[in-house]
Amino acid sequence: MNGVWQKAADRMRGTLGQVSYETWIGPLNFVGLENRTATVEAPNKFFRDWVYERYLDLMRQSLSVEVGEPVEVKLTFGHETGASLNGTANGVANGHSNGHGHGAGAAGKRPSAASADAPRRELHPGLAQRYTFAEFVVGSSNQFAHAAAQAVANRPGEKYNPLFIYGGVGLGKTHLATAIGHHLWAASNQRRKVLFMPAEVFMNELIGSLRRDKMGEFKDKFRRVDALILDDVQFLAGRDRTQEEFFHTFNSLHSDGHQIVLTSDKVPRDIAGLEDRLRNRFESGLIADIAPPDLETRVAIIQKKAALENLPLPSEVALYIAQNVSANVRELEGCLTRLAALASMSKSTVTTEFARQALRDLIRTHDAKPDVDTIQKVVADFFHIRLADLKSKKRTQHIAFCRQVAMYLCRKLTDSSFPAIGESFGRDHSTVIHAHNLIARRIANDSAFRFSIEKIERELKASQANAA
Repeated sequence: MNGVWQKAADRMRGTLGQVSYETWIGPLNFVGLENRTATVEAPNKFFRDWVYERYLDLMRQSLSVEVGEPVEVKLTFGHETGASLNGTANGVANGHSNGHGHGAGAAGKRPSAASADAPRRELHPGLAQRYTFAEFVVGSSNQFAHAAAQAVANRPGEKYNPLFIYGGVGLGKTHLATAIGHHLWAASNQRRKVLFMPAEVFMNELIGSLRRDKMGEFKDKFRRVDALILDDVQFLAGRDRTQEEFFHTFNSLHSDGHQIVLTSDKVPRDIAGLEDRLRNRFESGLIADIAPPDLETRVAIIQKKAALENLPLPSEVALYIAQNVSANVRELEGCLTRLAALASMSKSTVTTEFARQALRDLIRTHDAKPDVDTIQKVVADFFHIRLADLKSKKRTQHIAFCRQVAMYLCRKLTDSSFPAIGESFGRDHSTVIHAHNLIARRIANDSAFRFSIEKIERELKASQANAA
């Protein structure tokens, strides 16, 4: 069972990011799994309550995926069973805890004050409580997706069905999809049946139903909901039986006018192993993308999250974090979580210097800038061309394009001037300016291309971190 915990922990690491994972999940001790209840020990009561409030949902979902059936989680500290808190992995559908749910609300009472819980009583109990429209920060990078999500929430089954939201890790896809679920459930006097789950859980439930010869129950569960929200549909790729069943589920719901919301890290056409008939269904509605937030949006996100955590955060600290952490919203949240925890434990005031010390491991990674030589090498490797060709006078279309990408990244990620970059490529500054503007325009107009550039940037950051 330690292997199951390790796999679940790896899932949580991918979701939370390295900082939050090392701060809150790494110190936990997995005691064991018995009768579908996992016992996990925290170092102390403060630690246990913090994990329970913020990460219990993710923990039980990750364990449920690995075990293949709903798992409850019991959090303890100091081996004191009397100090435990329980949460079930069940949740969703018609406002009752009878299905799976990403970030499902805890079955037991949360350790926060009753006054803090009161405003959330009308939220769907099977959806992550903080993922509402009210708590989503809108910026230029996600404005279209946010508007589309609100349109679907207000007119389900009428506009944009299905709604397909895609973007990189930690940018807010799950938040928006969950917010739709909350709105649909709360806005209906009849309490619409809203079902939210990760695609992997859908696949595991299908496998379990086939094994137990209960496909009738499986079909009833998924085809009688008013809204089906499936997270990370890219995990359906290559799963023929799962795609077959989801195809029929999709058709049944769609023909009855029930809303379908899907999220993915790729546009449908880029999901390898996805059947054409499903790809066509996914593309038949509205496709909305979410890009990494700009500096102003990152500052707003940090300030809003700080307010939700009741953490006094000076504007200069918010700006410091936003300037140094730009990959995704999840990393921003990880930084803020660490600050809040350390400030609470040490009873310290959060200042820029406090933040610099608390986040030094993370900020160091982001402070390290690649040089022109590193960018040239990483770009050449990414596009599978020789470094010598990238720096040569060759003007074939593919090599010229790769060279333009490298020039763009050199200008964006280094302090080098246009003439200095041109010299590194054996070109003049006007060529570099042209390349920079050309790639910048394509990034603005082509979301799939933007994700490719972001992937190169992540590889550059990883190479710098490894070098450090």
